Amino acid sequence: MPNIPRRTWAALRSFTVRSVLLPLAVLAAALAAAPPAAAGTGDGADAQIIAGDPFVNDDRPGTRCTIGVAVTVGFLADAGCGSAGDRIRGADGGTGQVAWSSPAEGVLLVAADPGWTPTALLRSGSGTAVVEGTDEAPVGATVCRTGASTGRHCGTILAKDQTVTTPEGTVTGLTRTGICAEPGDRGGVYYATGHVQGVFFAGSGNCATGGASFFHPVLPILSAHGLTAVTG
Repeated sequence: MPNIPRRTWAALRSFTVRSVLLPLAVLAAALAAAPPAAAGTGDGADAQIIAGDPFVNDDRPGTRCTIGVAVTVGFLADAGCGSAGDRIRGADGGTGQVAWSSPAEGVLLVAADPGWTPTALLRSGSGTAVVEGTDEAPVGATVCRTGASTGRHCGTILAKDQTVTTPEGTVTGLTRTGICAEPGDRGGVYYATGHVQGVFFAGSGNCATGGASFFHPVLPILSAHGLTAVTG
């Protein structure tokens, strides 16, 4: 059973936002400078929820995570990114609130305020790709991960139904990949040939020297909570 210290990765490097690679310090400063949004204000008019974009938790200063799978009511991300009731803010001003956070499943749901629209888009390299569905890829298939800290990286699905122990507890049913990840990538989306596979959970190593990572398969989460992924 792997034991992975989720918060001991190398320093963050950069965020991918709106098809432009920005230095982390620039984006972090912009997010931090904006005042926390009041509940239900929807102050990010015409803002879009795009998998792989960054968000911050206004009730947990310093918390920076990645939008995972967009669903019709908002999006899924890593459970460590917030607790029920926390106010969430995206890089383009969209706001929402954590509807629930399940440490046992390792994921949370952010319910978007009016004006922050879930889309079928995900960050892919310097542009975006369209989510076509949620078909599960087999062991050995190529899968890619997109995260707000390190952008897009690809590798192979190595194993399924894995159990991982972290300082927060033990989580089962994970998929292991040969893809690197770093701290700001928490919650980021994994996808294969246009189909979303899951939400980033934990990793080891870094994207400079290589590493491995685990994700929560998305289909059991959608089924358990009656959610629908946004597809194009």
